[in-house]
Amino acid sequence: MVNDGDQDIPSSVADGDASGGGKIWMRVLRYPFLSSLLIGIFAVMAAAVILPSDGPAPHAVSVAVTGGLPAPEPDTTAPDTHKTDAHTEQQQPAASTEPAKEHAATQDAAAAAATPTPAVEAAPAIPIVAEAAVVIADAGLNLRVAEEIDKAMPRDTTLAISVYANDPAATAAAFKTSGRDVWLQIAAQSMRGGIDPGPMAVSSSQSTKDNTALLQKQIALADNNIIGIYVPEDADITGGDPDMWRDIALNLIASSMMIMDATPAKVATTLYMQKQESQISAYLKTDVIVSGDMGPAALQKALADAVPIILNKQQAIIVMNRPTALAVQTLADWVKTLPSKGIRLVPATKFTGLKG
Repeated sequence: MVNDGDQDIPSSVADGDASGGGKIWMRVLRYPFLSSLLIGIFAVMAAAVILPSDGPAPHAVSVAVTGGLPAPEPDTTAPDTHKTDAHTEQQQPAASTEPAKEHAATQDAAAAAATPTPAVEAAPAIPIVAEAAVVIADAGLNLRVAEEIDKAMPRDTTLAISVYANDPAATAAAFKTSGRDVWLQIAAQSMRGGIDPGPMAVSSSQSTKDNTALLQKQIALADNNIIGIYVPEDADITGGDPDMWRDIALNLIASSMMIMDATPAKVATTLYMQKQESQISAYLKTDVIVSGDMGPAALQKALADAVPIILNKQQAIIVMNRPTALAVQTLADWVKTLPSKGIRLVPATKFTGLKG
């Protein structure tokens, strides 16, 4: 070894050992400060290798310069709100979507309610300019027809119960109880040949006394359930001897019987005014007569042709004789159309002045 001052230097280094490392160490040893620095570096590296790690590497800390102080480190214990919110949305989709839908629906409803609805003008009502009484004659001869009348026809329909009905009093009472006008259709000699009117029939060939007695017998069959008598369109009593009929009619009116005359005979109805001060007309003449056995198409046309007559006269009496169940239904359908034509259905007694 070569002694250079106070330090012992290996001979290999002093001799300039061929390795480059020898020259480096020789230089390091010559300078004490540099050798101390290298020794410190090696010590730190050795300690890093030898000592165990106590936990995960610390988070990197980013420093923001704000007034010379470092920004506070983020709280690593805070929950992952992004992940939690996503999980909540996945578990409870209704909580986030349904209220929004309901709110939108409420807004739409409020907007619709706030929008003014255009006013729809109601169709103008047809003014009533005429009145019609509809009379069904020959009622009570057929039970099925009677039931159809009661079912299909309005209460303001007028009925003429045949004196030859199975039970005139019961039939008249039943229809009267329903609120309808009830008259008695009398038996009379027909102007048509080959028709037997029965033993109680009145005729122009008999005396006033006999005819009056026969009429009283017929009226009694109805048992006070009628307003008056209905004279059928083919009766010869009114035209065969007008003077005799006038006397018979006056006697009936005197006994509080009304008369509805369907015959073509010309009658001065003003002669039969009862209680002039009250304008009670006890004698009515019919205006249109249709037949229930003419068939639906012909009956519909006949009823349609009656409308202008009603409108022209303003008060008219329409009669349907020989009714069938089908004819009653056809008549009922026609009656339903009257208000649209400005016509009101009324009972026949409205024209006598007894009913307002």
